[in-house]
Amino acid sequence: MIEIKAKWIAADWGTTHMRAWAIGEEDNVLAFRESNEGMKDLQQNEFEPVLLKLIESWLDDTKVTTVMACGMVGSKQGWVETPYLKTPCVPIDNQQLTIATTKDNRIKVNFVPGVMQNNSADIMRGEETQIAGFINKNPDFNGVVCLPGTHTKWVNVKEGQITSFKTFMTGELFGVISNHTLIRHSISIKGWNQAGFEAGIHEGFNNPGSIASNLFSLRAESIVNDLDRDQARSTLSGLLLGVELNGAQTFWENSNVIIIGSQLLSDNYHQGLKILGGQSQLFSLETATLSGLSFAYRELNSN
Repeated sequence: MIEIKAKWIAADWGTTHMRAWAIGEEDNVLAFRESNEGMKDLQQNEFEPVLLKLIESWLDDTKVTTVMACGMVGSKQGWVETPYLKTPCVPIDNQQLTIATTKDNRIKVNFVPGVMQNNSADIMRGEETQIAGFINKNPDFNGVVCLPGTHTKWVNVKEGQITSFKTFMTGELFGVISNHTLIRHSISIKGWNQAGFEAGIHEGFNNPGSIASNLFSLRAESIVNDLDRDQARSTLSGLLLGVELNGAQTFWENSNVIIIGSQLLSDNYHQGLKILGGQSQLFSLETATLSGLSFAYRELNSN
């Protein structure tokens, strides 16, 4: 077995999931590990042991290894609360990093701050690192970045800064509705029907005020007209995304949107925009995250 020792370690630690990468001398990925021990399931004294369980074999006992971490691990309920930068701002400001107090002297854990907006009030943690990573790869970019997820972000970027953004809880709503309402009896767990998705996009976008009625119709259609469960699930996805795209129209209607997210969600957003006449391009979530944390690491060590 090849022994892997990291020059530094990148970590994306969210609400439900944690991912870590061992990074080598040339910013190359030496190894990757992940865990389902997200922020929401941990007490403050449990973060360091969980991290060590994942990365300990990558540590060199003769030196201190830097860990650059982003995500909800820096929230008030996380390991150490990391203050927010205020828009307009650069996505990552290394003067504002927060360092965790650790018992193990082989690691120095740095948390990237989130970003907040006063008017209208909004917050992000983790997405700022992905935006920084995209800008790092595309320094002349001015435009809109969409980051689909549990809480999707639509972000205006200008001259290397986040100027404004808006969050939509579409992903969380889909999870709650499909798992905890009567609609769960009418939809499949994983199935897909493209026609249902497209119909849902159009209906949600054109008639957002009818969303509460349209949701109940999914249940009624399954009982009265034997609506296929895959079609019902896809229509639900389309309805909710259509409503979001209505609310986010000022972001995307005249822009070629950059989408950074998981493959499945990114594809849905890309399709949804195309159905409504919008334009978008996909950018790798992992590339954006690692590029952002690499930028933070280099800036930290250049000071």
